[in-house]
Amino acid sequence: MTAAPKDPAALTATEREELLRRSWMATDGLWYYQTAQAAGIDGANAANIQVVREFGRQEMRRLMRSLGIEKVESVEQYRTLFGAAVDLYLGSLFEAEESVEGDVHTMDVRVCFAYKGVKKAGIDKVYHCGPGERLTGWLQAMEMPTALEPAVGLCQMAHTGSCSYRLKVVPPSGD
Repeated sequence: MTAAPKDPAALTATEREELLRRSWMATDGLWYYQTAQAAGIDGANAANIQVVREFGRQEMRRLMRSLGIEKVESVEQYRTLFGAAVDLYLGSLFEAEESVEGDVHTMDVRVCFAYKGVKKAGIDKVYHCGPGERLTGWLQAMEMPTALEPAVGLCQMAHTGSCSYRLKVVPPSGD
């Protein structure tokens, strides 16, 4: 027996957010796939770097405006803003163990939506990390240093079985 359909108005805010996130990520994956079909994997990676980085800049600027933040002024404000962005834009599609010691933010990624998608498509070994480029865009919007260690490149999970980034959190100086 089939369960009765759910009234769309009965969806919780969390269910609605997850549905929107998953739809956006599906669109992103389809865009990447079609670009790879038309321009090859190198063309798709090159386009994806630019598109995802700019998208990250724009989404972080919107979030900062919505929260009334003109400029990141402390490590704590960075942590709050970063956490809000991950929660809002990624939800359950991304999980990482994070720590901030002094001014060094470390992320050990446990669940990555992009890796799952490219692994399923069989292109994980040649995929340039889109989420790392998105993070770079976020940092650019916050006017923070964008030097991640290691540098964003081919998917770490596909090549090493794990993914980890470190970055120095240096809020822009007050002019």
